[in-house]
Amino acid sequence: MIFMMPNFRNRKVLVTGGAGFIGSNTVKALSQAGASVSIVDNLSTGSKDNVPSNIKLYEMNITDPSLSEVLSLEKPDLIYHFAFNVLVPNSVKNPLLDLDGIAGSLNLFQCAREARVTKIVFASSSFVYGNNPIVPTNEEHPIELVAPYAAAKYSVENYLQCFNKTYGLDYAIVRYATVYGPKQLKGAMADYIRKLKSGYQAEIWGDGSKTRDYVFISDVVKANLLVGQLSNVTETPIFNIGTQQETSLNDVYRKIASLLDKENSPIYHPDREGELYKICLDYSKFHRLTGWEPEVSLDKGLRSCVEEFSET
Repeated sequence: MIFMMPNFRNRKVLVTGGAGFIGSNTVKALSQAGASVSIVDNLSTGSKDNVPSNIKLYEMNITDPSLSEVLSLEKPDLIYHFAFNVLVPNSVKNPLLDLDGIAGSLNLFQCAREARVTKIVFASSSFVYGNNPIVPTNEEHPIELVAPYAAAKYSVENYLQCFNKTYGLDYAIVRYATVYGPKQLKGAMADYIRKLKSGYQAEIWGDGSKTRDYVFISDVVKANLLVGQLSNVTETPIFNIGTQQETSLNDVYRKIASLLDKENSPIYHPDREGELYKICLDYSKFHRLTGWEPEVSLDKGLRSCVEEFSET
C-alpha cells in the first residue's frame, strides 16, 4: 500500500509530550503535512534536541494551571496527548508516579473543552488488555489491569470518553503495541543495542520467552496522522496499532546480536511484577476504516536502529 500523507494545511495542532520519541516524530510529520504545530513538554524524558527550530515549545507540566493560557494563545483545533510516564517498571515501583499523568490529562481535557478544541487523540497502551490468552487481541477483548501503568492509561481513556459524552469533546484513542525505532532512548530494545554495541551483556527479565508486537515508529506516525483526520466514525474510536505478529525477547536479542556481530549472552533476572507474557494486537478495525497497515518488517526496522546507533 502506498501511503498518502494526510493534508493538515490550515490546521493548528498542539502535541503534549512532543519532545519525546513518539511525540517528536509525530510533530515532524504534522509539520511536513502543513500543520501549524506547538508542543507542551516538561522535558522529563523528552529533549529539546528533538524539537525543530520552527516549532514553539512550552516547557511545562500538563498539570500546570497556566496550560489554559497556552491553549487560549495557540487555539489548536486538534490535540495529540502523548505526555505520560513511559516506563512500566517505574509505575510498578511507585504507582504514585501515575497521578501526574491522570491529573494532567484531566487538566488538559478541561482546558481543551474551555478552548473549544475539536478533537483529542490520546496515546494509550496494549497493556490495558493484560495477560489476554487470545492473540492477536482486538479492541473488544476484556480489559485486565495487571500493572498500575495500565490502570492509569485506562483511567484516562475513561475520562476522555466521559468528556465526549458530557461535553461533546470529540476523541480517538490509540492503543500501541511495542513502538521502536532509531533515536529511541528508553526500553528493552534500545538497551540491548546500547549494551551489545559497547561490549556488555544486556539484561533480560524472565526467561526471554515473553513476546511483544514490535511496530516501527514510521508506521506509528502514519497511524497517528490518519487517526487525527478521522471523522464521522460511527463505532467507538479506539484503535489498536500493531503488526499482528509476536516475537520473543530472546529472538529480538539474537537478531540484534547478529546484526552487531556479537556473541554476548544476555544476563537473565527473575521476572518483574506487572509484566505481560505476550502482546500481539489485531489492527483490522483501523485498517478497515483507513487502509493503514504496517509496512516496516522487524528485520528491516532493527537494521535501521542498529545502523543509526552505529553512526552516533
